[in-house]
Amino acid sequence: MHRILIVEDSTPLAEALERTLALEGHHVLLATRAQEALARAKHEPPDLVVLDLGLPDRDGYHVLRELRGRGEECPVLILSARSLESDKVEGFRLGADDYVTKPFGALELMARISALLRRARRGAATGALPQGSMRPLADDELRARYGLTARQITVARLVAEGCTNAEIASRLGLSFFTVRNHAEQMMAKLQVSNRSAVAPLLLEPM
Repeated sequence: MHRILIVEDSTPLAEALERTLALEGHHVLLATRAQEALARAKHEPPDLVVLDLGLPDRDGYHVLRELRGRGEECPVLILSARSLESDKVEGFRLGADDYVTKPFGALELMARISALLRRARRGAATGALPQGSMRPLADDELRARYGLTARQITVARLVAEGCTNAEIASRLGLSFFTVRNHAEQMMAKLQVSNRSAVAPLLLEPM
């Protein structure tokens, strides 16, 4: 059973999500305001956060920024009516793991939540390197070292997380074929032939 925090000011939607997730065996926490969400996450750390952007006190970006700022690494799925690419890019820049626009299909949302929880479990299980032994290369270092464009760097980081081209296309609001082209060009610059070889090239020993 996972603990999932739903941050949503629409009571009917929040309760519908709570019922659906409870049927899947999850323990659900609800928050309708940014400060309430941050307090709940501090005292009952969630395994995943479903985060609306349009909250009455502060927007969801504030919640995301605060969570990441205090070291919360659980997956965050933004669930918002805002569908502009700039909104999605800002969410991912601040540390969101997925972005779903309203209205949404319940089956798709549950599938995305399951995928994020699986990925988090896999990361915890393989907990690869001792903390502090490796550091991620910054964007400017990746540009200088491999000649990657900004979009190729974004795609590379998502590939390193284990995302498929279809998942990346959905997260970035791009077509599948555009993402495939970016991924192929990125891998050619990194001189790797399979996606599993991407992640190690984005790190270096400290």
